[in-house]
Amino acid sequence: MTEISEDSQERLKSLAKEASERFKAEGAQSVLQLTEQVGIDLNTWSALVTADNTIISSQPIPEALKSKIGFQRYVYWPVHEFMENVLIGIPLEKHTGTFVIELPREMYPKVDTDLVHNLLTIVIPSLIILIFCWIAYRYLMRPLEALNQGTLKLASGDLSARVLPSLPDNRKDELTQVAESFDSMAARVERLVHSQRQLLGDLSHELRTPLTRIGLAIDLSKNDQSEVAKQLPRLEREVAQIHSLVEDALTLAWLDGEPAIPRDVSFNLSTLLDLIIEDAEFEYPNRLIERNYEKSLLIQGSSQQILSQSIENILRNALKYSTEDQPVKLSCECENAFYRLVVSDQGIGVPEDCLEKIFEPFYRTDKARSREQGGFGLGLALCKRQITAIDGSINASINRSGGLDIEILIPTVS
Repeated sequence: MTEISEDSQERLKSLAKEASERFKAEGAQSVLQLTEQVGIDLNTWSALVTADNTIISSQPIPEALKSKIGFQRYVYWPVHEFMENVLIGIPLEKHTGTFVIELPREMYPKVDTDLVHNLLTIVIPSLIILIFCWIAYRYLMRPLEALNQGTLKLASGDLSARVLPSLPDNRKDELTQVAESFDSMAARVERLVHSQRQLLGDLSHELRTPLTRIGLAIDLSKNDQSEVAKQLPRLEREVAQIHSLVEDALTLAWLDGEPAIPRDVSFNLSTLLDLIIEDAEFEYPNRLIERNYEKSLLIQGSSQQILSQSIENILRNALKYSTEDQPVKLSCECENAFYRLVVSDQGIGVPEDCLEKIFEPFYRTDKARSREQGGFGLGLALCKRQITAIDGSINASINRSGGLDIEILIPTVS
């Protein structure tokens, strides 16, 4: 785009050749005529500079060109639009001189408008569209690819597969919502599978001991008929424990599945507490239960059955590990949108580092005592699942007397 066109170069070379031939054949007068004609045709100044630096031209040298004589440019050198008074020099044959000419304005290199037009209308827009499409493709395909990889990992058994960590933190769109839903689903599947595996392992471990004792009792009865009457109460007791264990384990597994629990019941919590305490006093006639709650504690949209089972389980636990001279306290008060229910006993309590573990299935701080009392460590685990299912919470703490406080937060409206 900065070179003189080939046609213009050939024309300038032909003028130089004609000047050389005229100078050889007819002398300087003929060259003067040629430069005069060039001035008329191209409206520019030209001359023949001989080997002894004699300038032959029909016109005087323009002031702007005087300093450029001897420093003229070759015809193939680049010429830019901003240049003025460009002097071109074309050497003659056998170094007889140089034909010089001020480059006519019409011979300045022209911008290739076709190329510029194609760049502006085809190439550049196409590049912009390609870049935009690539960015859009990457923007859309990145979460889809992450979802695909996460799905493949989950299908292959990797329950820890998650999608959201591989996406930008500031991205908020429909695909991110799909990734969040996938992660939520994967987390739930992982939790359920691990819970079921743990439950199955613990259940098989807990069943092994009573089944072994049943087997021994049967063997003794086979060898000695007099042992039948002695072993029958043991067999009944072991079967009852197995039945209770299986029933609690099945209930726990059902709650781990997070089923839809009916919450369309409205009731008075204080009435429910009265009924639970009356049953507990009948079951433990030698125990004392102190009540501290109002007569009107209304709950809307919750499950009375689940709440009754949980509170009854906790209260029975407290009575089981308390002595006759140590009262169990049950209090309930309203805090914001929750009822805070606390069951306090004055028993031996549990170590502080076990306060969270007692809500795990089959966990027992004193296994020998628990078996003696007929427990398998499922009661508090069931309570936690049940309370969580109605949007409540449960936790344990050590009270001033060294006993255990079980606190339940029950939403007034669920």
